[in-house]
Amino acid sequence: MPNLVLAPFYAIADLTVASHQHKMPPEDSWKRPQDGGQEEEDNYKRGVTDRMWGPSVAADGFVSYFTTQDPHMYHVTSAMTNTAFYKSFIYTMIQACESAFNQWRPTLHFEPSKVKIMGPSIIGQTKCLAATAKFKQLFDAFPAHASNASFKHYNKWKDAVGKGIEKCLNDYVDKVTLPGLPWYPAFAAFPAPVAPPMPNTPWPLIACPSLGVSSILVPKKLQDAMIDNLDGECKQNSNDEFYKTVFEAIANAVALGFSVWLASQMVTNVLGQGNIPTFVPPPTGPIPGPVVNGTILPAPGGQIV
Repeated sequence: MPNLVLAPFYAIADLTVASHQHKMPPEDSWKRPQDGGQEEEDNYKRGVTDRMWGPSVAADGFVSYFTTQDPHMYHVTSAMTNTAFYKSFIYTMIQACESAFNQWRPTLHFEPSKVKIMGPSIIGQTKCLAATAKFKQLFDAFPAHASNASFKHYNKWKDAVGKGIEKCLNDYVDKVTLPGLPWYPAFAAFPAPVAPPMPNTPWPLIACPSLGVSSILVPKKLQDAMIDNLDGECKQNSNDEFYKTVFEAIANAVALGFSVWLASQMVTNVLGQGNIPTFVPPPTGPIPGPVVNGTILPAPGGQIV
C-alpha cells in the first residue's frame, strides 16, 4: 500500500511563500536615513556595500521568503534569518503530516454495520469508512516538534495545522460511499446456500466517491481549516497576516501529496460473505443464486485500504 510522500513538494511550499513578496521590514513607511547625520549616513552606506554580505538568493539556492525594503545589510540579514525560521516551521509541519498520515492510513477500514452486499455489488452509506487512530494525536507525537521550541507561539500554530488537516481528512472519510460497486463478481450466482468470506476485487480508492474529497485536494480548503483553528491573539499579532501565507504553503504541499496518494491507493482485503436464499440444493439443483443482504467481516486492528 502506498505511503504519503511529501518531500518532493517542499519547493512548492518555498515558492508559495516567496511569491507573496512579504517585505522586510514589514512597514511600508520605512525610509532610508537620507536626512540623518553623517554617522547615520555612513553606517547606512557601509551596510549596503559590505563585501561580506551576499544577495538575497545565495549560491546554494537558498530562496528568501521576504523581499527587503532596501538592500541594506540589516534588512537582508533579517530576511534571511526569518526565512530560515519559517522554513523550519513549514518543513516540520509537512514532515509531521506525512508521518502522522502514514501511521493513520493503515487503520482505515469499512464498518460492517454501514455496508451490505447485494449480488456482486457492495453498497455503503456515508461513514462506512472510518479510522481507529486519531490523526491529530499522531501529528502531535512527531519528535521534531521539540526542535522548534524557541517559537513563541509554536504550539498554537502547530495545533492550527494539525486540527485543520484532521478536520479535512475527517470530512473526506466521513463522506465516502460505496454506490453499488462490483466488488464480488462470484456472488452474482453462487452455487451454495452460503457464500464463504471472499476478498473484494481490488478497487481504486479514488473511485469510491466522497462529497468531501475537495477538502483534501483543494489547498484553499486546507488553508481555511488551519486559519479557523489558529488562536485569535496569534492572528492579531501577525505582521501582514503572514500566518495565511504560511498555511497556504503547507496546504499546497499537502494537497498535492494527497492527490498523488489518492490516485494510487487501492482498496483490498475487504472480506465479504452472505446467504443465497434462492439456492436450490440437490436433487433438483444445484441452482446458483445471488447473495442477498451480505455483510463484510471486521478485521482486527482495521482493514488495510
